[in-house]
Amino acid sequence: MSKECEVFSMRDKRIVLIACCIAGFISPLLTSMINLAVPSIALEFGISAHDRGWLVMTFFLSSVAFLVPVSRIADLYGKKKLFIIGIIIVLISSLMSPFSSSFSILLIWRIVAGIGTACISSTSISMIAQVYPRAQRGLPLALNTMCIYIGASMGPGLGGILTETFGWQSIFFSLVPFSVAAFVAIMFFKTDFKTSEGEPFDMKGTMLYGLGVMTLMYGILTLPDRLSPAFIAAGAVLLVMFYNFETKEKYPVLNVGLFKGKVFRRSNIAAFLNYGSSYAIIFTLSQYLQDVGGMSPGTAGLIILLQPAVQAIITPFAGRMSDRMDPRILTTAGMIMMCVGTGMMITLSVNVDAEMTKVYAILLFTGLGYALFSSPNTNLIMGNVSAKNYSEASGLISVMRQVGMMSSVAVVVCMISVMMGTTTVIEPGTFDQFMTAVRYSFVICFLLSAAGALMTWYSRDAAPPPAPCP
Repeated sequence: MSKECEVFSMRDKRIVLIACCIAGFISPLLTSMINLAVPSIALEFGISAHDRGWLVMTFFLSSVAFLVPVSRIADLYGKKKLFIIGIIIVLISSLMSPFSSSFSILLIWRIVAGIGTACISSTSISMIAQVYPRAQRGLPLALNTMCIYIGASMGPGLGGILTETFGWQSIFFSLVPFSVAAFVAIMFFKTDFKTSEGEPFDMKGTMLYGLGVMTLMYGILTLPDRLSPAFIAAGAVLLVMFYNFETKEKYPVLNVGLFKGKVFRRSNIAAFLNYGSSYAIIFTLSQYLQDVGGMSPGTAGLIILLQPAVQAIITPFAGRMSDRMDPRILTTAGMIMMCVGTGMMITLSVNVDAEMTKVYAILLFTGLGYALFSSPNTNLIMGNVSAKNYSEASGLISVMRQVGMMSSVAVVVCMISVMMGTTTVIEPGTFDQFMTAVRYSFVICFLLSAAGALMTWYSRDAAPPPAPCP
């Protein structure tokens, strides 16, 4: 029996699940905690409302650029090995970020952290799918997703309190225990998976992918600059070249043939639309509550805690249900919840005190949306690929999630640039401009979530493929 279909002991399954769940805290903490620290970092380094977005987007940009090649590297040299390398990279960046002497240096360490999380994200779901048979996969994937959401739920409150009490530097030190614990846990698992050992690495495809993604996203992130359309067009051309090259490559860095499957293709697009429509809600509300509402980072963080807390509570139930019923029902319901949440963001006003009931409702609906969508959608994707393609599928799930998150923030940053310029700060005299930017941003996000609802409902093949392993 091959390693792909090997039957693992309960001990091995638990070790992998524990290690991946602990690591699952890292990426959401890296993003959700810094959202609450953005105003404090902006004050210390004197950055504009537009440049604040780079704190989030540089992390996502590097992560997305490396997710596809590191997924292939994991298949060639070992998923466990790459998981460990990712943990070490995150640990180093977490220890060095607090000592950044300038905003530029901090951004460099955010890029390094993105590379580390790419290594973790591309292997976690894949290793879980590798050790659990298909019929038992719903709950473990849900638990992994739940830990991601618990990390996200801890992030706002923890990030706000740490920033308020010890300064923004402390949020990075708080990641060290999670990195160490994940490293220790995975060392107890003795097996490594090398599903493509001995095959060559596709360097040309990797270069086309990396350049294409970075050029395209840089163009989107710098809108409405005059050169932005040129970067977007160049990035799109490079990605088309990448796709055409990969269809002919014997050992591609990415098996683009996976997208021929309707369930795989539409579920990945739906994942992009889910996060693309909604991730900017936390980024925006953090600034809305602190800059416009005058709240402290700790208070704002505790309020924002509602969304990921709902996700963490509901996700395990959604994961179990996805093994027993048509996942489309859950994913479509999740996207409808996102429509409600993004729609309500459009109606926020400058009077924060009068809008607090609406803020809580937005967080509740989007929390439910994430919980009902994410785990069933992941289960649907992983159930429609062979064991040999687990790493690629796992990496692509993360790519779609993080490209969606980055695009969501890019929409808001672009609208802030249009309405406020690239050097304006958020202050009483610019509150109305800021809120106009928010409203236009979430009109776009609402349309994305509505498209996602349609995509999830129609993501079904005539018959599901047989499980690759018993």
